[in-house]
Amino acid sequence: MAVCIVVSGPPCAGKSTLAAALAARTGWPLLAKDDYKERVFAHLGARDREWSRRVSLLAWELLLAEAGRLLRHETGCVLEGNFREPQREALVALTPAPRFIEIRCSARPEVLRARYHARAHTGRRHPGHVDLEALPEVEREFVAGPDAGPGLGGPVLRFDTSAGFAAEALLAALDSLVNPP
Repeated sequence: MAVCIVVSGPPCAGKSTLAAALAARTGWPLLAKDDYKERVFAHLGARDREWSRRVSLLAWELLLAEAGRLLRHETGCVLEGNFREPQREALVALTPAPRFIEIRCSARPEVLRARYHARAHTGRRHPGHVDLEALPEVEREFVAGPDAGPGLGGPVLRFDTSAGFAAEALLAALDSLVNPP
């Protein structure tokens, strides 16, 4: 049975950084929702918040389809994004069912808010994300935290990045879950 590590949580909680570290550590493919989204923006352009939402739905569909292909070939993978109820349901419905390990990233709301504003003003993120236009919706995610939504049927690890990105203990705990004795 293939292992699927799911890195979830609100925006600016450290998901991308952690997922990249996990993919490097395991040697598994990393499928990140925003990577798919930015490819669509690069080819079809950026518009408004509604367009960004539509592109997100397509990005999720592409990510989940690729995850399904990898898992059918018994290839472990790392998935990264702000998984909501529909994406969680689609993950649980994957066949054959993988062994899920979920990592829920979080940080205090004021930390997330400061990171989000800093990210929105750097110009390094594709403008198609319309970060400032999305801020009211994102604020609700900051308050909801990482426990929004049901689990995936496997272990759930929590990773609070409020004080920085010290992931050594988490990575050690994950090693024992990926490769049980």
